[in-house]
Amino acid sequence: MSFALPQPARRFLRTTDHPRVHGIVHAFHRWLDRRALTLAELTPALLQQFIARPRRTRVCRRVRVANKAWLRRYLQWLYDHELVSFVPEPGRPQPPELPTLAREFLASLVPTFRPATVHCYTFSLRKLHGWLDPRGLTPERLTRSQIERWLRWLHDAGLHPSSRCHILVESRAYLRWLAERRRLRTDPDELIRKSDFPKLPQYLPRPLNAEADRELQRRLAASQDPIAWALLLMRRTGLRIGELRNLEYHCVRIDKRRPLLKVPLGKLNNERLVPLDATAVELVHRLQATGPRPRAWLVPGGGGARAPYDRIRRALTTHSCDLPEPTRITCHRLRHTFATEMLGAGMSLVGLMRLLGHRDYHMTLRYAAITPEVVEGEYTKALEQLATKYQLSARKPRRNEAPEPDELLDQLSRWLRKHVSSPQPRKALLLRIERLRREIRNLEPAKHRS
Repeated sequence: MSFALPQPARRFLRTTDHPRVHGIVHAFHRWLDRRALTLAELTPALLQQFIARPRRTRVCRRVRVANKAWLRRYLQWLYDHELVSFVPEPGRPQPPELPTLAREFLASLVPTFRPATVHCYTFSLRKLHGWLDPRGLTPERLTRSQIERWLRWLHDAGLHPSSRCHILVESRAYLRWLAERRRLRTDPDELIRKSDFPKLPQYLPRPLNAEADRELQRRLAASQDPIAWALLLMRRTGLRIGELRNLEYHCVRIDKRRPLLKVPLGKLNNERLVPLDATAVELVHRLQATGPRPRAWLVPGGGGARAPYDRIRRALTTHSCDLPEPTRITCHRLRHTFATEMLGAGMSLVGLMRLLGHRDYHMTLRYAAITPEVVEGEYTKALEQLATKYQLSARKPRRNEAPEPDELLDQLSRWLRKHVSSPQPRKALLLRIERLRREIRNLEPAKHRS
């Protein structure tokens, strides 16, 4: 029997399209339903119990903080509509309302961008106006010196360089929007310059070592848990965890008798087709044969819904315990392992880029840095091509016949005149060749006189 949200929850969800907010509200009301509780009976202590154990098992601190952040908006809405009797977070200051121009800019993004992207822009504008408004400053009269003070404030706040880059990119887009409407005196590219962006740390992919990878695949294949089979499918196709959850029940396409996995819209909002080997096809069939049918998703979850993130992560933690791997194994490292394996097997970087669904080749190039066999092979091949290209063409001597020194020196002189463009080094080398020619003739006076 499907679960139905109460009327207040449905009213709130009409105000937002954010998938994380929808997910946590559904989980919250399922938790209340299992305990036969109503919103009027909710207390701060019960709320903390849900945050710590939203489903059957306790979650880690990172998940608790995320759940609390996504649920905060719903609880505040309930409190504003007098549906809960306690302040969701007493003493927590509510973010100030953005000015009218900022709200108009955010409204202009809604038809084009995803809700999560609009949320990121909102965060960045709060960082900009949170510094401007207390100082009585407005974006219309901003100067470069004021922006420099704001940049120092962002740095002193301890934000990660990637977060600061996002704030600068999105704030500059806001300033450009103001400039298009003649609400800005200074050029937005002069206010926020390219040199203002902090350098980002370049992290290499972290594939599993060969022994841990083999053992993990063996455990996942031998398991009776469908989530373990889904993790093995993830390892053999390089999917992201969100793409794995969003796989449709009928996700296999046949093209010229070759099975392909149709990966739906994912992190970069693009679709792609991934070739499947026999093992991956068998895993898809096993997942289709388990769980309730008919259903929309390949990986079965409770009540026909998609498999929760936490359940997938817990299954990986269970099957990866005591593996010979020094660092923590995460779902995304299965994708790193797949990409490194394909590159080591000889797949080109362009093909790997298409297979992984990357839009920027710089992301794919990181895998070459951790595959020394591929780099060494390409380097050796390049050296061989260079040696062949610049090899001096000499007449093949007959048997028991040595090549003439004059002939070799003539070939060397022609090669220098053709390939050495700098006049001074070329002249010095040619003079040395002539000096060497004279010395050789002095060693064989009789031959050259005749």
